[in-house]
Amino acid sequence: MPHFSRTQLGVSLLLGAGLLLIWAWRGNFGLPPSPPPTGNLDHPVYVEVAGAAARPGVYEFPASPSLSQVLAQAGAAARPEAADPKLSSGSKVEVSGDGRYRLGRMDGSKLLTLGLALDLNRATPGDLEALPGIGPALAQRIIDYRQAHGPFKKIDDLEQVSGIGPKKLAQVKPYLVIGENADND
Repeated sequence: MPHFSRTQLGVSLLLGAGLLLIWAWRGNFGLPPSPPPTGNLDHPVYVEVAGAAARPGVYEFPASPSLSQVLAQAGAAARPEAADPKLSSGSKVEVSGDGRYRLGRMDGSKLLTLGLALDLNRATPGDLEALPGIGPALAQRIIDYRQAHGPFKKIDDLEQVSGIGPKKLAQVKPYLVIGENADND
């Protein structure tokens, strides 16, 4: 058996005790489990306000807000007509200086950052470029295919586009939806 000096033994014991403490701390050893989250467990609704608003930006709501709620939150002078529509997650409200507004969709990179899926049939080339592994040329081929063959019926139809095989499809599929499921609610 090798002979260790007192200093070597002391350092080894300190290192062992430190590793044991780190293991216990990382595993919450001896602590009760955290309580489950309370409140709204559904996905929050994200709406972007751009243009002539006192506080433009992306706002989070616990449920689908009305247009007037979003405009008030952003400090915009625009007011909705008699019909005050509910907005879905990923909506964008562009407010002009004369108090008018236009409803649209957030760009693809913002949607993906917020954990929202892109609607494959409404996505622009720029939206598609935000997907992992999709560059400008492949994004344009997807758009060209959609224009030539009509809307995609299912996400797996992407394999018909030149340059998308099973691996690429598996890579982008979690970020895409078809139609009304685009809100990810």
